[in-house]
This record gives sequence, structure tokens and C-alpha cells, in this order.
Amino acid sequence: MKFIFLLISFSISFCSFSQRTTWSKKSAKIYKNAQYHVRMKKYKTAKLLLKDAIRIDNNFIEAWISLGEINFILNQKKEAIDVYNHVINIDSFNFPSIYYKLGKIQYSIGKYENAIKNLSNYIDFNNISPEFKKNALSIIKSSKFAKDVILNPVTFDPESLGPNINSDYDEYLPAISADGTKLIFTRSKYYDGKRNEDFYYSEFDGDSWSLSKDFGEPINSELNEGAQCISPDGKILYFTACGKFNTYGGCDLYKSYFKNNVWSEPINLGSNINSKFWESQPSISADGNRLFFVSNRDGGFGGKDIWMSYKNLSGEWSTPINLGIKINTSKDEISPFIHFDNQTLYFSSKGHLGMGGFDVFYSKLSKSGDWNEVKNIGYPINSHLDENSMIVAKDGRTAYFTSINSNSNLDIYSFELPIESRAMNVAYFNGKIFDGETNLPVECNLELINLDTGDTFMDSESQSDGSYFFCLPSNSNFALNINKELYLFHSENISIGEKGSILMKNYKLYKLKVGNKVKLDNIFFKFNSYDLSDKSITEINQIITFMNDNPFLKIEIGGHTDNIGSKKYNLELSSKRAKSLKYILIKRGIDEDRIETKGYGMNFSLNSNLTKEERLLNRRTELKIISIK
Repeated sequence: MKFIFLLISFSISFCSFSQRTTWSKKSAKIYKNAQYHVRMKKYKTAKLLLKDAIRIDNNFIEAWISLGEINFILNQKKEAIDVYNHVINIDSFNFPSIYYKLGKIQYSIGKYENAIKNLSNYIDFNNISPEFKKNALSIIKSSKFAKDVILNPVTFDPESLGPNINSDYDEYLPAISADGTKLIFTRSKYYDGKRNEDFYYSEFDGDSWSLSKDFGEPINSELNEGAQCISPDGKILYFTACGKFNTYGGCDLYKSYFKNNVWSEPINLGSNINSKFWESQPSISADGNRLFFVSNRDGGFGGKDIWMSYKNLSGEWSTPINLGIKINTSKDEISPFIHFDNQTLYFSSKGHLGMGGFDVFYSKLSKSGDWNEVKNIGYPINSHLDENSMIVAKDGRTAYFTSINSNSNLDIYSFELPIESRAMNVAYFNGKIFDGETNLPVECNLELINLDTGDTFMDSESQSDGSYFFCLPSNSNFALNINKELYLFHSENISIGEKGSILMKNYKLYKLKVGNKVKLDNIFFKFNSYDLSDKSITEINQIITFMNDNPFLKIEIGGHTDNIGSKKYNLELSSKRAKSLKYILIKRGIDEDRIETKGYGMNFSLNSNLTKEERLLNRRTELKIISIK
């Protein structure tokens, strides 16, 4: 006699039912045994038992559902799809959650049309979970987006970085210096059955990458080190380390300095950055004043969020702030990379409109300092798989990322970004600063001020060998001021065009002596006039600071012209321009007895005045020390 056997509920970790239905006592007993193995997390054994139960009763729907769950846990998604489709064939009405689970799996493997169909069926049911319904609607929206971008692919032609970088092990999380000559990445190896992550580096000689080398101590250790970034000049390494003795949480952020051709002992970034939670994946801005990183600390929007900290005037990191709802979502955001242009942020997210898993997105800072709309970088760069840890070179177009090779290992590749997702091409500016008399290197302060906005773009110090390095965005105009106590400051105008470039220049600073002078490169007058331009305020502030810091000095402001016009006219114009600057300085509090003026006209030309460029150099204002009290 055929009968239905009712099996009282056994709660398991991933699903439960109010009752189990089968006509077979033997099948029910096997099912009960399978649930025990599920609780013990012996999924493969449980799977075999469930198949035995189903062979006895092919319509034992709860056994089918449990089998689908186990297939999903074992990442056997195609088998899970077949199982859930069979469940729907048995009973398409009483188990609405199957449509939800089926649609989620189909979305995760890129079966977008099927995902839309099954999730649409799910939301048509009554009395379903509001949370699941919301998630189903979100996946339907993402699936429709994915279908659209597949029909409109972007150019994507990745190339392996070659055998000097990639090996039989896993290589991932690349970081590159602004000049493109130093690549740092993480390599994972197994020692005595344990996985260990260490840093490796390679240098580019203009043609190819050198054979990668182990960073060695004190950076690498028997613990795991990874998720790193490097300062634009290649001198500071920021990275993640877990389980160190001086940790604030499980994983903290550290830094190390490259001095005298060795890396210093790692320094924990401190309690303002690190917490009892998880901190990882740092990215430092080109000016060195903003640190982006990932944390699951309290105060976020859910899961892992991207946070940012500012470096204050004393060199300490401020309390981190969450990047906000435009960047972060209720799901995970990881792998931030702030480009050298200081305004384009690349990151990966599961929460923004994407194709499944982690997709790569980007956002750019607006003029008001807010993040603009987040945009998906496009297909086939993004897919239903996880894409993350992408970085972009200074040219704004060359990207580096990690992908699985034909041997199922992780390798590092490069590719050219689509035009719409490129950052600005930037210039990098480097050189050394010396004492003008001894030619010895000088440690000094360098300040870059944006002449269009008046904002300080960078305020940093040269290294002990006098070297400096910074990145400048294209289409920008800066005032460079170099200062050191008891030295005459240096002033220069730096204008960056449409395309980024490489600027290499050494400077000499001269001590405070009578007769020493500096060209005031950022004093601007209106054409054929002695009216100062508004952009001159940056240089005026520099002169006032210099005079206040050195109250024992008396100076001369000298005006110079090119050879256009008569000698008499140019003498008068240059004199009036010098007096205009003196007038402003007096109004700002400098004693008029400390300032003399003189117009030199065209009498001390720096060149032959034959070209437009030469005449521009001759139209100048100079500050000269004439007395030291």
C-alpha cells in the first residue's frame, strides 16, 4: 500500500522545512542521516546520501532542495541549477524561494535572461520576504544592465606582464610608481603546507620588466603581508599585515621608508587609522595627503566600506571618514585606487549596478569636492566573475589587473582603458635641491599652489639627498615655492599642458646675503599695465611670509621689461610695476622703510629679445637683498 510518510522537521544550517514528504520510510531515514552530515559540514557524504534518498523516491522534494543547497555550497552551480529546475517541475507553487535561489545562481554565472525570468516569478508570489524581494528586484535590474552592456562591449585586449613577473605561483595586487619604473606585487607560495603571502618587486628598464625579487626582511616575514600601495616617488610603501605583535586588530596598515637603498622597519599607522576591526588595501594620493583604505569598522553602510583619512599639518593622520553613500553601499566595496591625478577613484563593488560578483567602477571628484556618479567600467573588463585590484599608470590609460591564467593560477596583466574611463594624464616633476655655494644637497620645504584656485596642492619636504618628487595634473598652472630657514626662497611658475610630461629640474638655494636675488615668477601684471593680476596673490603671500620670518632684511623690488616700446616708456612702466608691488606689501603690513623700488626697463635683458619666448623671460620682477641689519 502506498502512503505518504511525514518526517518531523530537522533544522539545518542552510534550509529548514515544517515537514518532509516522502512515501518511503527508507528514503526518509537516509535523508535524516544526510542532515546529520550537513550539520557536521561533511557535505560530500551528505550529497551521496541525498542521491540515495532520491533514487528511492524521485519526488522527495525536500531531498532535492537539500541537494541543491549542497551543490551551491560546493560551488557546483550548474548542478544546483539542474536540481532547482527539477524541484520546480515537481512543485512550482509551494516553494517560491526556489525561484529566488535559482535566479541568484543564474545571475552569478552570467545567465541573465534566465535570472530575470525566475526572479520575476519569485516576486509575483504573495507573502515573500521583503528583504528577498528587494534583493530580487536589484538583481533583475543588474541583469538587464548586464544584457545591455554585453551588446555594447568596450575594447579589452589584456597582455601578460611576462615570465619575469608571472610564475607558477599566484601573483596579484600590483602597485606601480608614478614614473612607471617600479612594480610591487604580492606572490603567494606554500611552505610546509601553509600559504604565505610576500612582496616582490621588479624594475622596468624601458623595454621590459626585470626578474622579480623578494623584498626580504624587514618587510616580508613568516606572517602574511599584502594589499599594498607605493607613494608616487617609490619611497614609501603602505601595506597590510596581519597578526603582528603591535596590531590593533587582526589586520592593520603599516608603512616603510626606502632610505639608503634599504626599506625601514615597518611602522604601524596608529590608532587613528587602525582599529579593533579589519583594515586593508591602502591607496595613497599623489600629494601624499589622503589615504584611502577598506575597513569593516562601525559607522559604515554595511559590509566592507572605503574610508579616507587626511594628513594634518603635523604629519599625523586624521580620524577616517566614510566616503559616503555615493561610493559605498550596503554590500562590499574593496580595492580602492586613487589615481595620480588626485581626482579619479577606481574601486570594486558588489553593491553598484553590475554584472555579478565584484565589478570595477570609477568616480571622479567634482569641482565642489564631491564624488560624481559612479560608473561601471564596462564589459568584457567586468563579467559575472569577480574583478578587483585594478590600478592605472600615470598616463591615465594603462591599467594593471590580476586574472586567472590557463593553469588556474593568478597572473598580472596590463590593458588599455576605454577612453571614457581614463584618468587624466599627469606630469611627474622631480630633481634635487642644492646649496648655491657649496653644491651640497639641501633639505627644504616645497609648496605647490594652484594659481587658478589659490589652494595648496602639495606641501612636502625634500629628502636628505635633496631629492623631491611629485605628480601634477594636466591643464594646470602652479606656483612653486622652495623655502629653507636663512635662505632666500625660490619662486617658479609651472604650467602643465594637455598631455602629461616628465619634468626634471635641479634647483639652487642661496643663503641670505646682500646682493642675492630671486625672480618673482608668479607676479603677473595686466598687459601694458602696472595693475597686478589677481593670480599674483600667491607670490605676494610668499613675500610677506619671507619678510616676516626675516625682519632684519631690507629688499629692493626691481622691475624689468622686454624691448617692445621706447627705453623711456619701459623705464617708467618697470618703475611703476615695482612700486605697485611695494604698495601692496605695505598695505599688508610690511614697513615701507624695508622696501626700495627701481625700474630697470630693458637695461638688463637676459637674452637677445628676438623671440616671443625670450621677451617673456625678460618681462620680470625681482626681489634683491640690499641690507641685513
